[in-house]
Order: sequence, then C-alpha cells, then structure tokens
Amino acid sequence: MKRLTTKSYLRQLRYHRYAKSIHQKSSGRRRRSDKPYRCCLAPKEFSVISDARPKLLEFIRKIRDLISSGERKILIDFSRTEKFIADGTLMFYAEIDKLLDHYSNLNIRCAKPLNQKASQVLQQIGFYKLIGSKQVPHSSFDDVVNWRTARGQGALGEKYDDILGSYDGQITEALSSELYTGLTEAMTNAHHHAYLFQRGDHTRTKQNYKPWWMFSQEKDGLLTVVFCDLGVGIPGSLPRSKDEGWAKWWSTMAKFGLSKRGDGFLIRGAVRHSRTRTELHHRGKGLRQIIETVSAEPSGQAVILSNKGWYRIYEGKESYGDRRQSICGTIVMWQLPLSEGQTV
Repeated sequence: MKRLTTKSYLRQLRYHRYAKSIHQKSSGRRRRSDKPYRCCLAPKEFSVISDARPKLLEFIRKIRDLISSGERKILIDFSRTEKFIADGTLMFYAEIDKLLDHYSNLNIRCAKPLNQKASQVLQQIGFYKLIGSKQVPHSSFDDVVNWRTARGQGALGEKYDDILGSYDGQITEALSSELYTGLTEAMTNAHHHAYLFQRGDHTRTKQNYKPWWMFSQEKDGLLTVVFCDLGVGIPGSLPRSKDEGWAKWWSTMAKFGLSKRGDGFLIRGAVRHSRTRTELHHRGKGLRQIIETVSAEPSGQAVILSNKGWYRIYEGKESYGDRRQSICGTIVMWQLPLSEGQTV
C-alpha cells in the first residue's frame, strides 16, 4: 500500500475531524426534538457504466430511503471519493436536485473529498451551490474546467448553446446539427414518455414535473454529452407509449411473448423503431439516426442506459444487455471527437 505523505495525512485528518464535528454538533448541545445528521458515505467512484455501479446505486438508494422515511438532515461524506465519471455523476446530481425540489425542509451537508480534483468537479458542476455548501477555489485541472451543466423541462433549444455553444468550430457543422437534433429529441422524449406514471421510489411528484438534466465534458480530445431523466425508463414506458412506431413494435413483441426478454433488448427495439415526434421530415430524425450518425465518427459512440438495461453502438456495431441493479431512469450518452488546433 502506498504510504501517505505528511501533507496528505494532515489533510485527511482535518476532513475526518470536520465530519466528526458535524455529528457532535448535531447530537450534542441541542434540544431533544432536534435530530442529528444521518451520514451517508459516498463511494470511491461515481459511475453507472463501470463496475462501480452497484455501490453508487446503493449509496443513492440509501439517501432516498432515509429522506422518504422522514429524515431531513443528511450528511454526505465524500472523503473517500476519488473519481467522478460523467454518467454516474449526472445521475447522482439529478437525484439530489429532485429530492431538494420535493422537500423544502431538507438540509443536506457534505464533507468534501480529500482528492482535490474530485472536490473541484463538485464545484464545477454546481453541486456545492446546490446544497448551499462553502465554495472551493476554481479548478486548475484542464479536464475539470470543461464540465458544463444544464437542466430544463421540454425541448429547450437555448440549453444547447448554454452547454455546447463553446464547442462551435470544434464539431463539424453536420455533426453539430445531428447532436442538436439528438438532444432536443431526448428532451421531447423525456417530456412525452419518461413521466407517464410515478417511478416507484416513494417520492411523489407533481403531474407537470418532467425535468431532465444534461452534462458535457471535454477530455483527451473527446466531447462527452450525457442526458438524464428520472422517469420510469424506456422499458417501463413502452407498454403505455402513444408513439406510433413504438406502440406497433411493442404490440408485436407482446403477441409473440418477446416483451420479457430483458431491458437491454427493449432499449434496442425502441432505438430501432424510434421516429421524430413531430412526424415532419424537415424537423429532424429519430433517436436511431442520430445515434448511428454519432457512432459513425472516428472514436464516436453512443450509449443508452435505462433501468437495468444497456445499449451501445460503436462504429456501427450494436451490443446490449442487462445489469442486476436498476438506475430507475434513463441516461443517453454521446461521445465524439473534437477537432484539433482550437481550445475552448
């Protein structure tokens, strides 16, 4: 095991004392009616694509369950967290944002990561601001300063400029158009399909509550764009979808007993039978065409995660499957190369 330097040891000691002090303050000299903060230890890595998925989803579930059971003081301990991957980080951010939307008396604090880069990621995406935590210095890491965050409801074209406008000139005009169409299509799908009924996570939402969240990140010459909703998932929405292409395909699957072959299989079918909601050819393409266009680029790929299922297309080749744990929502990720010779 690598030995800690004196500086690292002292920093770690300070953060553990900080976390301990919060517990003492919340359980010490207070009125009996005041409850202490409930601590949730964050995992080492935030990702739902990698093998870190089970620990992250269990961590998120613990926070949800505590709050739904009546807890209103939550301490998130990031002291061991070292790596934030875009997909898992967006899922976590969206879950916390949703909980804060629905519980006005919810008080979330955090013990910041000992890893400096990890702490600066939370600063960059606006997490510290979201929970009202003290800000940290702006990032000095190139692969952190390029994180962008957006949230909205419905198809909001201006959000594309907010999160991806700074990459103009680094993405070909044709591919930029495809990416714009793909994101607005994902926004529209979230509005029409994702929130058809309650998700079943014990958090009751209003009928018009249909948000989505979006990240982008530039790293090693690749632009990663991640889109997330916390709805019922593609497999959950298919039986109730009014989309003509999806409804016809689902009817065929149900007729021949193929509708229970797994979430990954259903995601692939939804992609293959997707079409633009507008039904107007000049308004763009369905999700399938956008995914295929992005994946045809050198080093380009597209990934869809929904509930337990996953679907990936890389260089025109499809793969899909299932995981044991459900993410209780949908993530669509595009990854494409940026041109050289221009900085953001």
